[in-house]
Amino acid sequence: MAQPSILVLEDDEIIRSLLVEVLEEFGAHVTSFPSADAGMIFLERDDEQVDLIVSDIQMPGLLNGYDLSRVVAHRWPSIPVLLTSGNTALASQLGGNVRFLPKPWSTERLLKCVQSALKHQGAPMH
Repeated sequence: MAQPSILVLEDDEIIRSLLVEVLEEFGAHVTSFPSADAGMIFLERDDEQVDLIVSDIQMPGLLNGYDLSRVVAHRWPSIPVLLTSGNTALASQLGGNVRFLPKPWSTERLLKCVQSALKHQGAPMH
């Protein structure tokens, strides 16, 4: 099974580092940025296939995670998005290929959501 490629977008450096560490230990190739804007630039410029996007919702910049998920659903509909936030009211606004993981999350819950999203996308983690 190929190593899944996960794009992590989180403005909190500690949480971003934790996400990268957990996902790399689990066997994923991880690319991370501190904003949805930088993530969008990466998606537009890079030919590398992304299997999953894990993004905070509330971040500084022109795009937040919710906005990014809408663009991804339109331009790259095969890429699932896992959004995280402490604001659980935002979960009701999500649709399509978007899943929600409320903060604070445990590493076990994170990995379960990532596995589910990748399985649904067709690239299950091993």
